[in-house]
Amino acid sequence: MNFKNIIRQIAKQNGVTPAEVKRDIQEAIRVGMASKDPNVQIHWRRMSPNGTEPTVNEVLTYLVSATVRK
Repeated sequence: MNFKNIIRQIAKQNGVTPAEVKRDIQEAIRVGMASKDPNVQIHWRRMSPNGTEPTVNEVLTYLVSATVRK
């Protein structure tokens, strides 16, 4: 899966730059990782078992994988 093209398409659809899309996703990752909800934390531990902040590509890979499994 080519996430670079996906980011470009999202940027084009929203009239922003790809850098802005990545920055917004990274901010959403930070907010999500700070969640105190135990159900939310389960997913973050799956994405990043060592507790470090995952990259945009790591999160997108996880989300695609989780969607395909359903």
